[in-house]
Amino acid sequence: MTGTNPSARKYLRAVRGQLDAPKEDRERLLARLAQAVSAYVEENPEAGAEELAAAFGSPNRCAAELLAECDPDRVAQVRRRKRRQLTAAIAVLAVLLATVAAVFIYFDAYQVDHTVVTVVQYESIPLDSAS
Repeated sequence: MTGTNPSARKYLRAVRGQLDAPKEDRERLLARLAQAVSAYVEENPEAGAEELAAAFGSPNRCAAELLAECDPDRVAQVRRRKRRQLTAAIAVLAVLLATVAAVFIYFDAYQVDHTVVTVVQYESIPLDSAS
């Protein structure tokens, strides 16, 4: 029934995003939560985000309660891996940005027109040299 209730799908996605657990634990916990949410939605078909949060807690709180069932060392390992991946992504983007900036600066410096124009005003020379 969660397939037809957009609030339930959104709630489950929010919990999934907060659930820093190993994949097999995360899938097991989310399957159990999805069954509970599905049963709740069957009884309350018009349930919105507020009702789901009241029944199961906010997505953050629900994820924290589900994480309490997992091995803390494995959860810490997943969080460290996520942090390293985020740091690596930021570093790659910073290098890419610096490279693009350097390329623009390089090509902009050589696009300047270095042509010098000198304007000289000549006096008119009389054609008649006898004067």
